[in-house]
Amino acid sequence: MTARCKKRRNQNNAIRRVKNKVKEVKKLKKMLGFIEEDVGEGSLMDKLKDITEQKKKEQEQEIIKKEAMQELIEKERNKIVKKKDKTITVVNPKTNVTHRYNVKTKRDQFGQFPVWHNPRSERKKYIVRKNKGGKRKPFHGKRLHYVNRTSNWALLA
Repeated sequence: MTARCKKRRNQNNAIRRVKNKVKEVKKLKKMLGFIEEDVGEGSLMDKLKDITEQKKKEQEQEIIKKEAMQELIEKERNKIVKKKDKTITVVNPKTNVTHRYNVKTKRDQFGQFPVWHNPRSERKKYIVRKNKGGKRKPFHGKRLHYVNRTSNWALLA
């Protein structure tokens, strides 16, 4: 930092101190109680009473809001409990154990997947459903012979 910059900075700070001195003195007097704002309304004790009453009202309103939220949450939980999960029941012929498979998770009540479940094919179906057709993966590798993609090979066979 050069001497000139320091000198200019000190000058600016001095100007700022003079400008803000009035505000600071007023704020200090207000804090110490020499100046009372709104003398017509009443004394300091009346203001404190009003503030405490307002805080009590706010606390009561918060308690009411919390109770209302809890009631709403309980109602929602009851609705969720009342809704039955879509399940498919399958009886194992060898062990005679009934398995209830959840349609969404594909698991039974024991947390096991069915024997016929193939996670890779399920994942592919999920991607197709999600993208609604979506993009196909490009072919990586060498083609053994030229195939015209515009022609319909399924109909020729």
